[in-house]
Amino acid sequence: MPVKSVNKRKKKNDKSFEELVYELKNSNSEKVRYNAARLLGEMGQPEAVEPLIDALKNDKNGSVRLYAARALGELNDPDAVQPLIISLREDRNVDVRVRAARALGKLGGEEVVEPLVESLNDENSQVCITATDALIEIGDIAVDALIESLVHKKVNVRCDSTRALGELGDKKAVDHIIKMLKDEWVNVRIYAVTSLGKLGDTKAVPALIEVLQNESENELVRAGAAAALGVLRDQRALLPLRELIMHAEELGELEDTALKAFKKIMAANWQNIPGSINKKALGK
Repeated sequence: MPVKSVNKRKKKNDKSFEELVYELKNSNSEKVRYNAARLLGEMGQPEAVEPLIDALKNDKNGSVRLYAARALGELNDPDAVQPLIISLREDRNVDVRVRAARALGKLGGEEVVEPLVESLNDENSQVCITATDALIEIGDIAVDALIESLVHKKVNVRCDSTRALGELGDKKAVDHIIKMLKDEWVNVRIYAVTSLGKLGDTKAVPALIEVLQNESENELVRAGAAAALGVLRDQRALLPLRELIMHAEELGELEDTALKAFKKIMAANWQNIPGSINKKALGK
């Protein structure tokens, strides 16, 4: 006798648009309302925007507001921007603020940049991370606001802004991120060296070498600087990397990262490097 497989997939929606809107507005069941919000988003009908905005603003249940925010992001209607911004700023439910940030990232536009940058200062770290990812998704129009937020008094804002600017890849942020190498907080400096590698501008090489050679600097920051130098593949970094490797009594994480960076730079520049480079530093 064949064994029946257990199918745990969601049941196919057999309700009409009108029925779902009615349930969203009138059902006493929280589960029915949030399922209605979810399905309205999946249906993709513009007429759903108004009832979903109403649910986002007025429903007392956080799960319903969460699914309303998600659905509004999926529907991609500009009328949803302001209600989502209000939810991002004011909703007491962390999950609703997270979903609002994610939806605003999908909607994009200059209007959403400032509220998302403000949310880098949210008391909840997941909201901050989601807002950062949303700003990255929005792209170049977020760069100026993120550069301005690099001087924010709160360390988490400076961290998230530094990370986002590295992901966005606009080289006008390079000089500003170089300044973050002097930040008092080690996490900011770690993001700064990583972002300078991602931005791919060799203007950062002297500053990264300075970090690499600073023995009083945190080793994770120095290792990040070594990795960034490996990404940039500028041969000015060869001698500092070689000296760090050769003077080490044993290879730790920092020296191992420096060795990998050295090899990358050698491989990229071998035609221009004199034969007097000590091959011992290559591990040969």
